[in-house]
Amino acid sequence: MTAALATAGLVGALTTVPASAAPSAPEMFCDVPGQELAISPVAELQDGEQVTWLSTIKGTTPTPFTGEYIGKLDNGLGLDADGNPRDLLLVKLDGDVVNGSSESLATGVWAGASGSPVYDEDGALIGAVSYGFSFLPDNVAGVTPAVYMRKIGQLPDERTLTQAAKQRVTRLADETATSRSSAIRRLEAVRVTTGPSADELDEANRLIASRVDGFRGAAAGGRATASAAIGGEDFPVVAGGNIAVSYAYGAVGEASVGTVTAVCGDEVFAYGHPNNWNSDLVASIHGAAAARVVPDLTGSYKQISSIGRVKGKLVDDRLAGIRGLLGDGPDAIRVQSTSHIGSRNSSVASYVSEPELVAAVAYTQSAGEASRILDNMQVGSAKVRWVIQYERADGTMGRLENVNRVADPYDFPSLVGMYVADDIAILQSNPFEDVKITAVQITTRFEEGYRAARFSGVQILKNGAWTSVAPNGKLTATRGKTYTFRAVFTPIPGAERVTHYSRFTATVPRTARKGLRVSLAVPTFDEEFDYELEEPRSFEEYVAALDADVRSDVFQRTHVSTSTRGVRTSRTATTEVPVVIANPGSKFTFGLYVTPAR
Repeated sequence: MTAALATAGLVGALTTVPASAAPSAPEMFCDVPGQELAISPVAELQDGEQVTWLSTIKGTTPTPFTGEYIGKLDNGLGLDADGNPRDLLLVKLDGDVVNGSSESLATGVWAGASGSPVYDEDGALIGAVSYGFSFLPDNVAGVTPAVYMRKIGQLPDERTLTQAAKQRVTRLADETATSRSSAIRRLEAVRVTTGPSADELDEANRLIASRVDGFRGAAAGGRATASAAIGGEDFPVVAGGNIAVSYAYGAVGEASVGTVTAVCGDEVFAYGHPNNWNSDLVASIHGAAAARVVPDLTGSYKQISSIGRVKGKLVDDRLAGIRGLLGDGPDAIRVQSTSHIGSRNSSVASYVSEPELVAAVAYTQSAGEASRILDNMQVGSAKVRWVIQYERADGTMGRLENVNRVADPYDFPSLVGMYVADDIAILQSNPFEDVKITAVQITTRFEEGYRAARFSGVQILKNGAWTSVAPNGKLTATRGKTYTFRAVFTPIPGAERVTHYSRFTATVPRTARKGLRVSLAVPTFDEEFDYELEEPRSFEEYVAALDADVRSDVFQRTHVSTSTRGVRTSRTATTEVPVVIANPGSKFTFGLYVTPAR
């Protein structure tokens, strides 16, 4: 039987237990009326027995194929949680796609086929295609037995093993399980991203982890392929159809795509092997459409054209496969970016279910917006403002607001989302309490060109003309008089050739003993959150330190004077300039001196 088989009739036949089933009541995978599905008694399978399997190679409709049961690998899947060995079944798959034809190359068993259901001659479920044995077009697949998949999520109760059981566990544990040898490999799901590539998302997680202690990040598993839209049409979730496990969708999407093994009521079983093997990761499930199966010398794979709307949520990610529940998806964290350039503006959003992915989504979404808005992958400038809303351990809500300016002539997009991503990761990794990010809003005003300058000095307005003030200069002044100055910011090499000025005034107090001392300083800009000088003692202090983050586009001006009565007065103001200041830590001081009071 090949892909030319009439799909609808066979699919319907395979999803029910035929009247000719064995007289003894079979073990059931699903007993929901209308979805009854028996589990094939694996012990009764004979080498050479014909099987049928389903998988979707184009669109969303499963295609039936034939195959042959050829044996099993004892303990091929290692021990279960009770210490019992789990065998891996072997099936030789058949069909035009697997074997090739005059019109197409042979693919063998492809990435994305994981979960394809395999049925015996009576229509009972044998298991799911899940493992392969070669990167070359091999048509022999390892099949995870259905009986293991039906128990997904059923962890064992604590119990005392008999002595015989202990000896058996010890003996089996000493053996090299086939699943750990180089001869068997898990058939990868297909990793699909929207916006950034899989490599870019992984690099974002690595970068943030290198900057923020305690941050780990998260990513979908599987073989990375071309991008596809996530969250669009309403694709079905059916046995043999595509299923996507998504940690984010929207402007930035991250999902793994495999095949559904069975649907029972609101339960969905798929893959026949783990996705990330971590049931604590929060993911939505979706239907998906396939474009084709691509033959490849490094391993054939299913190319995904589109991932549909949310159909439910993942509840188990176990060795024997994954289990989801149809219905509402998990709560999603909205990461919204609003971009401005000149009089134009636009907005995009991502919806992130896995909290550990929020920082990387914010980072890559910002980078994508920079490239899209400026149509440039290298040079640019921007002022970025962000608001992070979060929920504390006691249920109270909070928000962190920050702003900064970035500019670069070579790798500008990689800088735009760096500081918001850091703030997200720092909040999540704080040492005081568990914090849940609930929403992120990023507003960016872009400018073309590299806008950066050095703080190079101060000028005074005298007789209608600007004159440079010498560092540590002493200017003659009059009590009660106001003088006009400007800080000078000169462009650095490679930057836009525009000198920027920041005007300010200084008034000598009438009661000043000697005059007024004026100091200008560019704060030292720390790329990482640093509390070495005064370690926070509470979450409130921790957030306050984040809120006081040093900006790259401001300088501080301090006026100090002492009155004739000996009272010292100091006032400091912070001023923003429209460029990145390229020499943080620079200072300039001068004085306005008066005739000593009589």
